[in-house]
Amino acid sequence: MAIKKLEAYILEQARKGDHEAFSAIFEEYGRPVAGYLYRLLGDREAAGDLSQETFLKAYRGLMKLPASDIGPNFNLSAWLFTIAHHNAMDYMRRNKRRGASLTAFNWLDSGRFRQGSGGLMVEESGTETASGLFSEAGSENVAEQVALGDAVGRALSQLSKEHAACLILHYHQGFSYVEAATILGLPLTTFKMRLYRARQAFQQLYEAEDARSKAELGPFSGLE
Repeated sequence: MAIKKLEAYILEQARKGDHEAFSAIFEEYGRPVAGYLYRLLGDREAAGDLSQETFLKAYRGLMKLPASDIGPNFNLSAWLFTIAHHNAMDYMRRNKRRGASLTAFNWLDSGRFRQGSGGLMVEESGTETASGLFSEAGSENVAEQVALGDAVGRALSQLSKEHAACLILHYHQGFSYVEAATILGLPLTTFKMRLYRARQAFQQLYEAEDARSKAELGPFSGLE
């Protein structure tokens, strides 16, 4: 996505060390970045610390970027999320653990989900490759489930972080295949395969968790 002229101006000012310009960038992207880190790690404190670290690195990094690099096709959002993802991976390597349980998220605060007359919808136009392997058929169901409830959080917490990152970046944060692959440092075909497998794994885990939730509710499960 090409950046807007105003964003290009703000970026250039931030690159020159303008604190107000960088504050505007933080205001725009601070919450989505922190949300991604929290959903990936399941740890609010760590997500907050890593979000601050992300923007500190971004502030320093912008001032080192040549002006020629900040052209009309510079993707600020993907650039920030790349830094955030690397920080998260470094954090997990340092701590040698998967993170806390992911529960009770509000998946509707951003991204590409909207409430329609038929229920929760995902604003996405699926395209099918020649092989059909990465067709988005049925992906609305996955996206809908990724937008709902505690069962989703429990299912996501059981996925590998690599698979969880694919789902969150594409379905919740709304990055395209190319953008998400760039953030994760993957070839496009590798990302598509990983996303396909992540959807399959998530679907199975979600159904098991959803069934468990309904069993726990017992006779009240059908009540509105």
